[in-house]
Amino acid sequence: MSLSAAFYTHAAAALGYAIFVALLAVWGARSRLTAFMALAAGMTAVWALSWVLFDLGWLPVWAPTVALALRDGSWIAIILTTMAAGREKDAVWRRLVAISVAVVGVDILFAALPTDLGTFAGIAVDHQLTRVATTILGLILVENLMRNVSSDEFWAVKSLGIGLTAVFIFNLVLGIPQFLTHLPDEGLVAAQPIVFLVVLPLFVVAAVRNPTLKLGIHSSRRIVFHTATVVAVGILLQGTAVAAYYIRNYGGTTATVLAVLLVFATLVAFAVAITSGRVRSALRTFINENFFSYKYDYRVEWQKFIQSLSAWDDGGVAMRVLRTLSELMDSPGGALWSYRDRWNQFMPAAQWSFPTELAPFGMGDAALKVFEDEAVSFLDLSSADSGPAAQPWRERFPAAWLIVPLRYRATLTGIAVLNPPRAAKSLNWEDRNLIALVSMQLAAYLVQEETAQALADARQLEEFNKRIAFILHDIKNTIGQLSLIARNAEQFGDNKEFRKDMVLTIEHSVEKLHELLARLRGEAGALPVDATEGTNLTALVADFVGRKRGMGIDIAMSDTENPAFVTLSDRKAFLNVLEHVVTNAIEATPVGAQVHLRIEDGGGRVRVNVDDQGAGMTPQFIAKELFRPLRTTKGAGMGIGAYQAKETMRDLGGDIEVSSKVGRGTTITLLLPSATTQQRRISA
Repeated sequence: MSLSAAFYTHAAAALGYAIFVALLAVWGARSRLTAFMALAAGMTAVWALSWVLFDLGWLPVWAPTVALALRDGSWIAIILTTMAAGREKDAVWRRLVAISVAVVGVDILFAALPTDLGTFAGIAVDHQLTRVATTILGLILVENLMRNVSSDEFWAVKSLGIGLTAVFIFNLVLGIPQFLTHLPDEGLVAAQPIVFLVVLPLFVVAAVRNPTLKLGIHSSRRIVFHTATVVAVGILLQGTAVAAYYIRNYGGTTATVLAVLLVFATLVAFAVAITSGRVRSALRTFINENFFSYKYDYRVEWQKFIQSLSAWDDGGVAMRVLRTLSELMDSPGGALWSYRDRWNQFMPAAQWSFPTELAPFGMGDAALKVFEDEAVSFLDLSSADSGPAAQPWRERFPAAWLIVPLRYRATLTGIAVLNPPRAAKSLNWEDRNLIALVSMQLAAYLVQEETAQALADARQLEEFNKRIAFILHDIKNTIGQLSLIARNAEQFGDNKEFRKDMVLTIEHSVEKLHELLARLRGEAGALPVDATEGTNLTALVADFVGRKRGMGIDIAMSDTENPAFVTLSDRKAFLNVLEHVVTNAIEATPVGAQVHLRIEDGGGRVRVNVDDQGAGMTPQFIAKELFRPLRTTKGAGMGIGAYQAKETMRDLGGDIEVSSKVGRGTTITLLLPSATTQQRRISA
């Protein structure tokens, strides 16, 4: 037995409304309105199922007709129940109830019994007439409901009103030809359940919005989006199949070609639509505004917010801030300005798919005056309610949609201009609150980036100043060496060995000055030595002592025969530290006393001890003052030498230790890692 198209359409409607009844029973509030809504949806499912069973030959012909009358009567009951809030004692409402009960009762009676009261004034009084009367009554009740509902309640019932209006108008389209001809149109009969499937989402929205129904369905917006897409596909393909069925049966010789063309064109059109960002955005906006109590899933939005800000982007923080805000508002692009304090301007910081060239904003720009009010969280250029404050922005950016101020602690730190969204959307209090919250957080990111950049610049300047201070100190030491040669030249000028050492010292000083110039330009670097070879520190220090003694400096070194190998990446840097320590020791040692150097090897480290017999230092001075920059006890000192020596030794992998007693002298120890220990670590 071949089944008609009406069989499949009615079966789909029965399934859809049965699911709606189940949702109301499980998640709906326990109220009278919920019960009537479940009754209406249940009777719609029963009506559709009765058509299926009738088509299979399992029910008599009157069963679907009675179910249809009961279906319309139950939806009329929903209208009256919605109107009943606070109006149960209202005379008009009670008269409407009485009229509705009478009309629906007569319609059910005529549907159940093959009653025909004859013809009056050319009009047959039968079930077709009562069907038209019931439909007209339904339209009148819907009009009264929508016209008399308060503005606060309109949002909750408008979906119900739209859906019922569509159903009753289709009933008229279906019923009037039958009333005139008493012959049903098979195409319209098959299409009727499709109409009910189309308006089913509106009834679901009404159940979710109405506080009396309170259909509390919690579901992922993504799942709802994909489910709505699947339902739309089903309805579209079902309608296409019905259309193709009738084309094939009544279209003549080209019917098959037309049917195939219709189905294929529908599939292509749907594929194009569903891959369109604009269509997806419009569907997502419709779902968010109608199927959920709140426009946004804040857990998902916050997760997207964090992921967008944390994602790596070559454009830096400003570009991430712009993209985050654009994606939140479903905008395909925009531009961002960030405030530069010293420039007293908002400078362009990021641009993404924005058609206009960017120019700075001055703090006194007239367009910014609107944002002096902290309550203004955005400026919608597409809205007529934005007022004259939007005019300067429209003139400057005619293609823009939204202007968002970014405030940090009530201070305007940035401005974002967004392109129009992919699908038109209206902004309400929820958008205002979300934009205000997100823009405040984004402003904090911008300020943090500016602070980090300023800190990096300060660190670069600090490093440069530190390098200058070290160089100046080394120049002072070089000047001291040359001054010492000049003082001793008169006394030892005739000494051949002195002249030889003097030439070497001058050459060393010239080399040192060239090296300092290179360091000032940032060109000099350490000269690495193979860690497995090491440096004979004993020989290096002995050579240093020999040169000093050749210059007439009373300095001594014990145990110059036993080699001590260390890992030393920069001999010159170490010798500069040794020069500084020995010079200070000589200056602290009284006339007639001697500075003594000794080398100790043990414990994985090699120690170079410099002993003097000076006045010594207190433990408090050593702990709090000695190695801090810009601290000195010398009248002409710079207070940078000890700090530089400490930093240099740590860069070489070593350190400096100090042992001193007031009145008895000081021992400065330079520590370096032993090459033997380092070689063992490398071998391991």
